[in-house]
Amino acid sequence: MRLITHNMLSCNIKGVTNGFPLKIEAEKVIEKEVDFNPEFLRHMFAKIEWKALVEAARSLGYAELPEDSSDATAIESSVDDESLLKKLHHALLELHLEEGALVCPETGRKFPVNKGIPNMLLHEDEV
Repeated sequence: MRLITHNMLSCNIKGVTNGFPLKIEAEKVIEKEVDFNPEFLRHMFAKIEWKALVEAARSLGYAELPEDSSDATAIESSVDDESLLKKLHHALLELHLEEGALVCPETGRKFPVNKGIPNMLLHEDEV
């Protein structure tokens, strides 16, 4: 599972009001090379919750993204800051959570991730 996917997932258990961002418990992380596309990254930047991305990347062992999103707003306006775009590219598209779990921040419910696929199915009493 890529972090671009993680950044759009939340816990949908009935009654949960704070289900985002899901915490990551990583058991196996892999890196897969993906072609660099700066235009795609600039387009996606507005849709990304920066703080959640930084926290998720750090839980996978990647600490190269700036903590403060105000530093990252340069991505939207600066064509020249390719080093920051490449860091964003690596975090969003090349890091993969292969095995582990996503944890609801409110309930602590763990959703397993196997072979890179998160299982977000709810139990009958959670719907």
